[in-house]
Amino acid sequence: MADPPDTLKYFHKEPAVLEPVVSGRDPDARRRQERSDVPPDEAILHGDPFETERNESATVYRGYLAGTNHAQGRVGLTALRRPVEAFVGPILEALGGPWWGRSGPDEQVEALSPDTARRVLREPGGTRVLVTADAPVPDDVIAEAAVQEPDRARPALSALLEAAQVALFPASAHDGHDWRLWSAAPMRRRLAGAFRDRPVSGTRRFVIPAAKAQSESKFYFDMWRPADADLPGYVEEV
Repeated sequence: MADPPDTLKYFHKEPAVLEPVVSGRDPDARRRQERSDVPPDEAILHGDPFETERNESATVYRGYLAGTNHAQGRVGLTALRRPVEAFVGPILEALGGPWWGRSGPDEQVEALSPDTARRVLREPGGTRVLVTADAPVPDDVIAEAAVQEPDRARPALSALLEAAQVALFPASAHDGHDWRLWSAAPMRRRLAGAFRDRPVSGTRRFVIPAAKAQSESKFYFDMWRPADADLPGYVEEV
């Protein structure tokens, strides 16, 4: 019997209200009971990506990329068997600008070559925030947005999105990492188009409104529904 395909899911909220980036007390709110805890040092800037209180008026565009390697029973975007083809290439093509930078594990900001940005997307490691832009973004703007304190993160993120095309925050998953995306411009249509233009053998990719995926069973619909069941009407396969 052939291995089941991997699944990639892109949850979008467009537009959204600018909300704080916080480190959640539970680093993986959707953890299944049988899985072990995510190590504390992996829980960097990982709260619920869509369910924080709306208390700002700035409009932003948000996305969350998640994945499941069904053949190996591994849950996490970076656990996919073909990550470069499944999501790294489409992100670079649809959302990437000519400049990349990040705040790393030592909180130092560094500019990245496109090849290094590709590696970071595949294996975030200690990256706190990955940024792409048309021109270099000041180090202090990136550094401020990479802090965990919620009372500082909101204005810092707003400043970062004024200078950058997209800010990507790694989120600890069961087996590896997912990615949270923030932008001052819409991303869903561009990223969905890149997925369509770059089909990947052995991978199914879905685009889903975040408002429709508030429960665990809906977030993990690919694991809870029979393989031959019809997709929910709000789930778009690309």
